[in-house]
Amino acid sequence: MYLYNVTIITEDDIREIVRQYIEEHLKHYREATASVALLELLDSPHEGTTYCLQLRAAHNEEIALFQQQYLAPIQAFANQQHTGKVLFFDSVMKYLSSY
Repeated sequence: MYLYNVTIITEDDIREIVRQYIEEHLKHYREATASVALLELLDSPHEGTTYCLQLRAAHNEEIALFQQQYLAPIQAFANQQHTGKVLFFDSVMKYLSSY
């Protein structure tokens, strides 16, 4: 099992626009062996608003598919409509155990 985390830091003046776009874009995400969640980081050390987009997937290939079909359009929207106001960085983690 893998956890793919995309941290999205957005300036406060566009935070709701970005959040709504992400939610609208992801509302049709349906994969049998993966799930996606949008979170807001409450104690972020960064200025602005920090969202975390998390994909929990059984296979690494699902992450690549998610990046192409869902993340790329979100990044394109942010880069085209809000240049310099949204920052993305991501990481992939593998579950070793769960309690």
